[in-house]
Amino acid sequence: MSIKFIIAILMTSVLLSACQEDLLPSNDPLENTNTIKQGSIVEDLSYTLSDGSQKTFSSELSMHDAVVIYFTMWCPVCDSHMSHIRNELVPEYTNVKFILLDYVSGSIAYTLDAQQANGYLDFDVIADYNNQLEEYFNGTMATTVVIDKNFVVKFKGLFKTTSDIKATLDSL
Repeated sequence: MSIKFIIAILMTSVLLSACQEDLLPSNDPLENTNTIKQGSIVEDLSYTLSDGSQKTFSSELSMHDAVVIYFTMWCPVCDSHMSHIRNELVPEYTNVKFILLDYVSGSIAYTLDAQQANGYLDFDVIADYNNQLEEYFNGTMATTVVIDKNFVVKFKGLFKTTSDIKATLDSL
């Protein structure tokens, strides 16, 4: 054995033994059993809209058959998905509440600015400035969540087409 090989083995041993990091943490979103997924029952959470008003899931579900939440970052990809939702789903499902969720702007005022700049004044937009709903739903860019009147998540997907969402809404 060469001296370089022995040094490499010793250095690797030292580095691995010094690592106190849990390489398989239990809070990994892929393993987290607390993650909201299809079939989960959601809490009646309150949230703040871009105009500063407060709403709850129960207030929306008392007036609508379902709530569709779309997580947006105001980028071209999200805008394309939101345009499809606006043009293909909103007109067909008049008794469903479509809500955009802004989890990146960081304040109510910035959410309102982004909403106006991107032309979505006809939608309710959640200003998730404290990332409450982002964390609760484990959502990210282009996550779509459909919640029915019984607070059951009927659909949760990432970068799904409007036909996927439509099939869920048709089944309600």
